[in-house]
Amino acid sequence: MEQYRRETERLVKRFLQRRISFIDLIPALDSELTQLIPRMRRQDFDELRTVMISNLETVMKEMERRSAIRRPGSN
Repeated sequence: MEQYRRETERLVKRFLQRRISFIDLIPALDSELTQLIPRMRRQDFDELRTVMISNLETVMKEMERRSAIRRPGSN
């Protein structure tokens, strides 16, 4: 679980730094999840949900920010 957290944080950070696109980020996050699932324990599910929601919120806020920058007349 800790490795999943570290790797997804690294990916999200790269996205925020514009070193990876949204289109590349999503499959990379899915790949990390695919690697985690076979090793998961029942007690990991709550933590996984927390990490995934946090990542989603961060990415969506960044996408919203980027969208606002591109809109003409927005501040």
